[in-house]
Amino acid sequence: MKIKINEFWLCEDGELAPNSLRVNGRRQIQTAALLRAAAGSVFNRGNSVTTITFSVIRKHDSILEAEGYMLRHEVEIPQEGKVTFICYDSAGAEEIYYFDCGGLETTDASYCGCSTEHSYVLIGGRITTEAPV
Repeated sequence: MKIKINEFWLCEDGELAPNSLRVNGRRQIQTAALLRAAAGSVFNRGNSVTTITFSVIRKHDSILEAEGYMLRHEVEIPQEGKVTFICYDSAGAEEIYYFDCGGLETTDASYCGCSTEHSYVLIGGRITTEAPV
């Protein structure tokens, strides 16, 4: 899977593929306890919010490069924008999904030797297959 915000790639196929990918969809559900009703009522109010979390491990040529990359990455990464998810079905055909106006809630970076691990939390509305304008 490949994931980018605007034109900034967070992860790509191969070595930079996402690890521990999680997708959490929430909707605003209202419950009501009606007078003398045998059971409560539930109303789906919509307002869908999807949270996607994942991490990426990047390899660097030196410890100094790894340290510098962690800081540079935090400065360069967009905080919001069009989020594009590119994945492949079992036949290898490309599937593209979007968040319009997705936000990068948190980033977390650490390093061990010449590798850095970056964890991301992306939040948006419903995931769609229609490209935002």
